[in-house]
Amino acid sequence: MKPSTRWVVGLVSAWMAAVAISAQQPSGAAPPPVALDRYQRADRVMSLGCSVSGCHTIRPIETAAKDREGWTKTVNAMIEKGAKIESEEDKELLVEILVRDHGPLPDGEGKKVLLQICTICHDLQKVRRSLFTPDGWKAVLEEMILGGAPLTDDTFPILLTYLSTNFQPAR
Repeated sequence: MKPSTRWVVGLVSAWMAAVAISAQQPSGAAPPPVALDRYQRADRVMSLGCSVSGCHTIRPIETAAKDREGWTKTVNAMIEKGAKIESEEDKELLVEILVRDHGPLPDGEGKKVLLQICTICHDLQKVRRSLFTPDGWKAVLEEMILGGAPLTDDTFPILLTYLSTNFQPAR
């Protein structure tokens, strides 16, 4: 069979399957609900409760790096201000995802630089997963500067020392 014929047969088969499935549902029936995994649901809760409601963008979340207690206080404060969180379970899920994706970082002089500059393009998970030697971090930062990262002559060595100290391969 020629490739063009296979394509047409595949298209017709897909169309017939769609017709058969839709014929099995009563007219006017709602489609079956989509099952979300735990983290998809948490992302949905965060999107609907935080940024979609128009309160703020994701940026304040990306630059906070709080622990569980800090995020719990923040979420409670946002709910008091009107954030729409449907249930206690959703609230706990939101805190869990905030800690996982925007949790605490090691203290140090470069922490503020990382939160203010690196998170413009990257989430904290990208940084946490990246383990380099000092020379490796230097090359990464130089590449980021070429890509537009606003590191200065003053902030470059501070961030390099912070990353090299806290995010290096196991010895």
